[in-house]
Amino acid sequence: MNTFVGKVSRVLYRKEDYLIAKLRTDREELTIKGSIYGVDKGEEVRVHGAWENHPKFGKQIAVVSWERPMPQTKDQVTAFLASPLVKGCGAKQAALIAEQLGEEALAIISQQGAQSLRGIKGIGEKRASAIVESVRSTFEVQKVIGELLSFGINASMGMRLYKEYDSNTVAVVMENPYKLTELNLIGFLKADEIARKIGISPFSGFRIDACVNYVLKEICFSSGHCYVLEEELLREVERALNHNTVEADKVSMDELAQSIYRLEEKHIVIEDNCVYPKFLFTYEDRLARKLSEMRGSRDGEALPSLDKQIVKYQKKQGIILAEKQREAVRRLFEEQMLILTGGPGTGKTTVIRAMLDIYKEMNPEKIVQLAAPTGKASRQLSEVAGHEASTIHRLIGYQHGEVPIYNWQEKLPCDFLVVDEMSMVDVQLASLLMDALERETKILFVGDIDQLPSVSPGNVLSDMIEAGLPTVSLTEVFRQAEESQIISNAHRVNQGKSLLIDKDKGDFYFIRQDDPKRIVNLIVRSALRFQELGYSLSDILILSPMKKGPAGTLALNEQLREALNPANCTKSEWNIGKRLFRQGDKVIQIKNNQSKGVFNGDIGIITSISKEVNQDNESIEIMTCDFSGLSVSYEKTDTKELELGYAITIHKSQGGEAPIVIIPATTSHYVMLARNLMYTGMTRAKAKLVLIGTQEAMKIAISNNKLSTRNSRLANRIISYYAYSNRFKSESVGNGRR
Repeated sequence: MNTFVGKVSRVLYRKEDYLIAKLRTDREELTIKGSIYGVDKGEEVRVHGAWENHPKFGKQIAVVSWERPMPQTKDQVTAFLASPLVKGCGAKQAALIAEQLGEEALAIISQQGAQSLRGIKGIGEKRASAIVESVRSTFEVQKVIGELLSFGINASMGMRLYKEYDSNTVAVVMENPYKLTELNLIGFLKADEIARKIGISPFSGFRIDACVNYVLKEICFSSGHCYVLEEELLREVERALNHNTVEADKVSMDELAQSIYRLEEKHIVIEDNCVYPKFLFTYEDRLARKLSEMRGSRDGEALPSLDKQIVKYQKKQGIILAEKQREAVRRLFEEQMLILTGGPGTGKTTVIRAMLDIYKEMNPEKIVQLAAPTGKASRQLSEVAGHEASTIHRLIGYQHGEVPIYNWQEKLPCDFLVVDEMSMVDVQLASLLMDALERETKILFVGDIDQLPSVSPGNVLSDMIEAGLPTVSLTEVFRQAEESQIISNAHRVNQGKSLLIDKDKGDFYFIRQDDPKRIVNLIVRSALRFQELGYSLSDILILSPMKKGPAGTLALNEQLREALNPANCTKSEWNIGKRLFRQGDKVIQIKNNQSKGVFNGDIGIITSISKEVNQDNESIEIMTCDFSGLSVSYEKTDTKELELGYAITIHKSQGGEAPIVIIPATTSHYVMLARNLMYTGMTRAKAKLVLIGTQEAMKIAISNNKLSTRNSRLANRIISYYAYSNRFKSESVGNGRR
């Protein structure tokens, strides 16, 4: 083992916590490589490692451990605190801290936290927190991470654990390494591997309980289930626990069953052989109770006055509503809660506008709110309804892991709520939304049950309809819409019929090609052709059933970028590990970020990459993106929320539309080819739809109507709670109670 102390002179390669760099010592410059996190050019480090020869970089040091030397004098303390490593601390504040706390300043800050900086001029609570976090992450955390690395826990996981458990991190992990699965850092098998290195018994209660929790949540979130049958859960948990295990270490079914009953009420709920993660059971149950309560309420506004309002509205707009559309308007005023369903071209938008205008005309003082599950769906709803709309998350003030601003105690000020794209809403979001509403709030749910269900657990819209909640289904496709081949063929696909294409109409194209690589080439050429015709990047939506594969979004994005936005000297770029962002790139937001005003699924264009000076007078790089007129800034650490968006999955496209939609139809996507997937993708197109692939792939998709059944008891719960409520009312009346 050799030890070297020096300054990093050049960074050759970096990926998360792995670094290859040049280290300048007093005598020489040498190459170092290994798990060295958060180190930049100019920093002094001490590394311990062994010499080895690399075919590309030659003789180098393979780092076993490393540390930043702790500053020993006031001058060194001042220099460190004033360096870019410490956020929120300028040269003036650094000198004051060193003067007040002395040579032990960094140790004092690490141990005592923000209170050690109180009273120092120019350092408020926010700045003190930033300084403490920087100092701790630089010195204390490197000791913790150094210990964790020997067990195969990398630096990024170590940092997350440290934020959760602070100085107790190593003790917590040594006792129960399965905590890593609770924080969603790794899967069970990786946690098991770490546990073996630590020496945890295969029969440990921590191990068995963690496996049950992990497998249960994994099945629910991968399949959209709210619960798993007990027999299936036991089978899958046994498989995971006894994977690559010698006979003597295998866990029996009896031990598994004991674990499940031990976890009952604390983490899971068992009901009639159905095992729920506790939080999903709670959401499903609360949602069912609220829906059954509202189902029992009726508004019952006088129909004669309403009919007059409908006639007045039709005259004003110069339209005649179809009988089913008028029925929907009447039902809205009769019921406290109404579901409106229908496919493309059936007039849902017309009905929503009529409902809103008539409601506001009759109730000018009432508060009306519109919402949808995604940013692009809410913007689209706002455009078609002529009324401001927001995401459900923003409406109720919900951020992941926190209690919404509007909840079961603090109600949302709203008299009439319209929720669009209800098929996308999962059981958790639906429950949180309904919790936030007063019982008297009138609510209209709008959706297309033939589209893809929510990504997360639940089948809310279908379950509500199955439970018998008031519903109006629009089925008539109007003549103007029927003339669109996009709409007519979407309905044909939904009915299990083959496509009918009239080449003379020019709104629907099917380009036949068998080879997936040639399909990709044709997609690129089609996109280029539409650009030549004057369509922008934002106008062209390229959808694929899958991320992976020769015609998946990952492969498509790289080729589309090089064709539609090639590199040149005028375009700035960011290289972040293996990821590249270029000025002019089309990107998609993959995580809700309320502070920036962008949400999962929003698509934008990178408009600039430049250097700016922040409030601490530091020069930082900023990437600016335009999301349909909203300018959003990103630092490099924020880009984990972004992916290239030239091509996106059909799931990600829900709630949005574009003038041009291009979809590959290839048997290489066999596992994903399904009727509702193709129907959802096709209905994203407003003006032109291009399918490129094989008739065989389309035939497979159209014939595959075997919707994967989602385990949910929401419908049964709504029916049961509603029946119980009615029985209780009847008994109360019968006993003379009112």
